[in-house]
Amino acid sequence: MLKRFINFSLKLFTKKFPSERPLLFTGVDSTIRLANLVRSSGRRKPLLVTKKSLLDLGLLDEVLQRFKELGCEVTIFDGIIPNPTYAVIQEGINECYEHNCDSVIVVGGGSAIDAGKVIAACCSNNAGVEQVVGLLKVKKPTLPLYVVPTTAGTGSEVTNAAVISENNTHQKKFVVDPKLIPTAAALDANMMKSLSPQFTAATGMDAMTHAIEAYTSLNRFSDAERDAKLAIKILIENLPVVCEDGANLEARELVALASFLAGYAFNKSGLGYVHAISHQISAHYDTPHGLANAVILPRVMRFNKPACVDRFSELERVMSGANGQTDEELAERFISRVEHLGQQLGIPDSLNDLQKSDFETIAKKARKEAFLFYAVPRIMSRAECEVLLATIAEGATAP
Repeated sequence: MLKRFINFSLKLFTKKFPSERPLLFTGVDSTIRLANLVRSSGRRKPLLVTKKSLLDLGLLDEVLQRFKELGCEVTIFDGIIPNPTYAVIQEGINECYEHNCDSVIVVGGGSAIDAGKVIAACCSNNAGVEQVVGLLKVKKPTLPLYVVPTTAGTGSEVTNAAVISENNTHQKKFVVDPKLIPTAAALDANMMKSLSPQFTAATGMDAMTHAIEAYTSLNRFSDAERDAKLAIKILIENLPVVCEDGANLEARELVALASFLAGYAFNKSGLGYVHAISHQISAHYDTPHGLANAVILPRVMRFNKPACVDRFSELERVMSGANGQTDEELAERFISRVEHLGQQLGIPDSLNDLQKSDFETIAKKARKEAFLFYAVPRIMSRAECEVLLATIAEGATAP
């Protein structure tokens, strides 16, 4: 009964505080068109949030030149690191204040976009980082926020949340508010073509996890279901292409679009046990989030199968148009399809750092996260979670 009430509350929250989609630009030169929008919106002094490595690679030369042509005075904050801390974000806030910036544009991965969201929120609200951590703590709209993701996986360009880390403990904290959703986003394949096949595969499987967990959530919305199904089809068809040929810009753009769609879907419908377990493993062993999701995903799908035969069979019909088989057979085919995709992309079948001595703690925290925040289709007991963790550590197939 308590879980039903929590699921009802989650859906009610989504309806009461609906999330809007950012204005979306796609295709070659979409970053330049985003810059044009910034200036057309009356912004003259944007803060550019990015990583120094992107500047060194010259990926931002064209957009910086375009801002100069438009008469904009750009302040560059290139101090972004993976899992940015409060201190890093405060540096960005200080830069924004010092140069009287009137907007924030982010070029980078999920960490950069999350940092940019919090910088934009703190500056418009004259607030410290601690004051916006939590649920609905952003009182006023953020500074106008424009984003160019350089990876295709996190979906941060379309979500209402940001993940940041405390300075000393590096414990992850969440800022959740519909006001964090960017004003506009550009999916520019040119910004992603240099990504390695391994990184492309892990981030792409992160997007796949978002889509599958959103589609199997009990917190259902028709638009989220539509976007999740389309994202899954695009990823299965195009992710192997991109990993084989990173310069295939058409496939890159489609994978980026799938990440965007999956991000919108999970932003409405929520996630599940893959993320609940992955979050704990990443916290314990600093395992890359996308990689952890990719390894865990098929095992949780097998656990969820008794409650998701209809969902998985429908996804298999989307992929193959299969008829004449039972829903049970189609559901199994879809799970096998996802397993094969991971193998095709070189995803390992285990996480070797995972230690049996940590199973109890990981299971306890993962179950708590899922119980409180996700409308999961099937409840996992502690024993079931620990068995699943053993298969992840050993590279075995989940029962």
